[in-house]
Amino acid sequence: MFCLALAITVIGCAGSVPAMSPSPMASTKTVEPTAPPTPVPPTPTRTPSPKPTGRPGTFTATGSTPLSVGVDPTCTLLRNGDVLLIGDGAAELYDPATGQFRTTGSPMPFNGSKFDSTAAVALPDGRVFSLGEWNAELYDPSTGTFTLTGSEPGSHIADAAVLLRDGRVLAVGGYNDAGFARETEIYDPASGKFTPTGRIKTGRGDETATLLPDGRVLVAGGSDEDQRGGTVFSSAELYDPASGKWSVTGSMSTSRDGSTATLLNDGKVLIAGGQNKYGDFLASAELYDPHTGRFTRTGSMSVSRDLPTATLLSDGRVLIAGGYHEFDPTATAEVYDPSLGTFRRTGDMTFDYGNVALRLADGRVLVIGARSVGDQPSVDLYWP
Repeated sequence: MFCLALAITVIGCAGSVPAMSPSPMASTKTVEPTAPPTPVPPTPTRTPSPKPTGRPGTFTATGSTPLSVGVDPTCTLLRNGDVLLIGDGAAELYDPATGQFRTTGSPMPFNGSKFDSTAAVALPDGRVFSLGEWNAELYDPSTGTFTLTGSEPGSHIADAAVLLRDGRVLAVGGYNDAGFARETEIYDPASGKFTPTGRIKTGRGDETATLLPDGRVLVAGGSDEDQRGGTVFSSAELYDPASGKWSVTGSMSTSRDGSTATLLNDGKVLIAGGQNKYGDFLASAELYDPHTGRFTRTGSMSVSRDLPTATLLSDGRVLIAGGYHEFDPTATAEVYDPSLGTFRRTGDMTFDYGNVALRLADGRVLVIGARSVGDQPSVDLYWP
């Protein structure tokens, strides 16, 4: 399920080989939000005022199609309500108030190769930290420019980034010259440097990484598969920033690669979909309880999905959209209700390949994908 191009789930996007997705153009990296940031430097804010053109539970096409960032960019919500998209060596901004895209500064090439973001998070000072294949960059919304920052001491391609509660960033997972890496690093925006931290027990790629309410980070599933084969994992681990150490926690009910992970309002984590070690597409879902360290089964989706998007809605439900069903892309979507523990179908996307999703400041969900392989990117808005 791991792609060497690594275009993270996320949160990424990153972001996604036997028992692997039929296409490398999707990503499931997941990054959960932390405490409200302190504005440094201050940036102007505004409240998007979209016209109520969509019916609840439907997807509608929006704006002009971004042509340069590809169909698998990382997406980050800025403080002013805009969305920053980084991918395929380019960057663009989406304005929810107008439904239009505009170009911004370009990511800096690295050793002659164009920058391709594997994970991105908004920092407390308003800048965006973007993790690439072998380097990292900072985007400054006040200037619209990218600058190189740090260098990963583990010399590996991390594929997930999680903003910790103290404002630092945990980089985990991915690949190095020897295989799937166990090294993990902490990036400190104050110094602009990476420092090694504890080694994860199992090297893996395309895992999910989720910040828990107590500040720990849950990493679950993924695989160490490459062209020579490998293993899809059901195991999960916890990173404790206080000690800098990893510890094993409960395992999922089945191995999962290409699943989603979403932090719910009650502190539990919803894991849904993916493929297991036999290559079966999964409709099942489970909940991780940080208090018990255990996974328990919950309701199943109506459609088995690998590499769907998952977005926490303003009312606490979770929108699951797109992905692959039995190797074919699906435009279907459904909503998980934590109070009932069930999924229910909602409207379909206007395209089949839904690769990246992000909740906007006004509660709508932006979804980016394509109608077929090789097509220009398409953009939908979901109206909860």
